[in-house]
Amino acid sequence: MQLKDFMYYPDLGCRLAMIRCYEWRGSKSPAVRQPLSQKLWFLLGAVNLFYQNLGLVIDLLLSETQEELSAFIAQISETCSVMGLTLVGASNMWMLLYYRTQIEAVLGDLQQLYPKQQQRLYRLDCYYEQSSRLMKYSTAFFLFAYAYYNSLPIVELSYELLSASHQVQYNAQSSTWYPWQLFLSRSSPQSFAASYLCQFLSSLSGVAVIMCGQYLLCFFTTQMRLHFDALARGLSALDARRSGANEQLRAMIVYHSRLLRIEHEINRIFNFMFLSNFSTSTIAICLMGFAMVMINLAAAFKYSVGLMSFLVFSVFMCYNGTQFTSGSDKLLPAAFYNNWYDGDRNYRRMLLFFIMRSCESRVLRAYKFTPVSMATYMAVRIRNIQLFIKFNYLLRQMLKFSYQLFTFFRAMIK
Repeated sequence: MQLKDFMYYPDLGCRLAMIRCYEWRGSKSPAVRQPLSQKLWFLLGAVNLFYQNLGLVIDLLLSETQEELSAFIAQISETCSVMGLTLVGASNMWMLLYYRTQIEAVLGDLQQLYPKQQQRLYRLDCYYEQSSRLMKYSTAFFLFAYAYYNSLPIVELSYELLSASHQVQYNAQSSTWYPWQLFLSRSSPQSFAASYLCQFLSSLSGVAVIMCGQYLLCFFTTQMRLHFDALARGLSALDARRSGANEQLRAMIVYHSRLLRIEHEINRIFNFMFLSNFSTSTIAICLMGFAMVMINLAAAFKYSVGLMSFLVFSVFMCYNGTQFTSGSDKLLPAAFYNNWYDGDRNYRRMLLFFIMRSCESRVLRAYKFTPVSMATYMAVRIRNIQLFIKFNYLLRQMLKFSYQLFTFFRAMIK
């Protein structure tokens, strides 16, 4: 089993987004040139993905003022919730492209540390099965969410046509303004078809880069857990009484130093993705829940998949962060319970240095702001519930005030 076998699902995300797969030194894989058609397809998807954020804002600014306050707030919630998904996709795409050189450098470092042959200390099959199973189920969900989200406008249009409705509404996936709406009515079939295709392509790019970013995180977490576990098993098996124990311990300290340097690089690469996911999901989940309640049944079906998507990739990210920390925490007990008392003075000094360096858990953080862990995930979800309750209370107070103002002016007119 080679390192590139662990990269199957990250490469799948790259191929879906039409991004050139990552290449690194020592991979022994031939360099593949990306065809011009794939480059154009990626460029088209990226332009649509980044433009949709602007189009959502323009559509909200150009929309006619709603007579009812609740309808206007529901429209704002709908726009911001969709924008949350597009912003996450855009931030992941930026991270994958901007840090491509650093990602390939980390892959090269991991290739150097990867065992050249099957060794007893490295549980390759175990970690490969765990990571593959997690990414396989996540892939099934993301592809289902993509198909579900893009099929709803077709299902809604088909229902109206089959029911012989007098007024057929052409509603795309989201209310996004496009330049051709200056010449074509939004309710025209031509405008609907163009808007649908653009959002179909942008959602594909968004889902693909989210998959690629999440799977790269899972890949790096799996590799670091693999090496931390092998290092802990090596420390447990190290006998201070044997000749050459000092050299073996010195090699393990160097090995640990390289792992810490790689951990720092991984955290630096994913800092922006962590921060954008946490900040966006906190607001978007609240707004999606509000849009599901306030608009209509069709919106509830549409935004349920967006709500589930935010929950799934937040759990995926925080779960990998927790696994990363738990993997590094194996080192301290392994070093502490070593038979250091049978070693010489230099052995004890080196082991003490290793223990002191292993006392601090290795934690993935969003710009040293908050740890990426399941505890943080639960705290964010509690914050979502609090925001949702406060938002509903604020809306009720605004509706109550508007009704009182309306009755006051009506009484004054009489």
